[in-house]
Amino acid sequence: MQCPKCKGDLETKEHQHIRVQRCNKCYGLFLEAHMLNETFAEWMAESFLDVGAISLGKKYDKIDDISCPICEVAMDKIEDPVQTHIWMESCPKCNRVFLDAGELTDLKYETFSDKLKNLLKGRRKRDKAGA
Repeated sequence: MQCPKCKGDLETKEHQHIRVQRCNKCYGLFLEAHMLNETFAEWMAESFLDVGAISLGKKYDKIDDISCPICEVAMDKIEDPVQTHIWMESCPKCNRVFLDAGELTDLKYETFSDKLKNLLKGRRKRDKAGA
């Protein structure tokens, strides 16, 4: 399966009972929504799964018109309701989420720096369809 951002290969990675697809090129993560919640509950899961450089994640974060590699439908552009500087994509059909490198770790830990990022980056602009 190909990464929807860089066309690298998505490889299965597991930590404890958590399973994700990680790109071997941009280190983005593609996972089921319930697995996202599992990573928050599992101590240090992000350090084993979210291994890409934050700078690489920022580069690919600018690409947001992507299709689900499974369903081949346009993924919805969403933001975290608490940390609005974290922009991700969600498949409306299979409910899987794509996170750029570094975003899983950022989601798990809200810091004072995140509050500043929210102010600087702002909210995600919506497309014409309202997604």
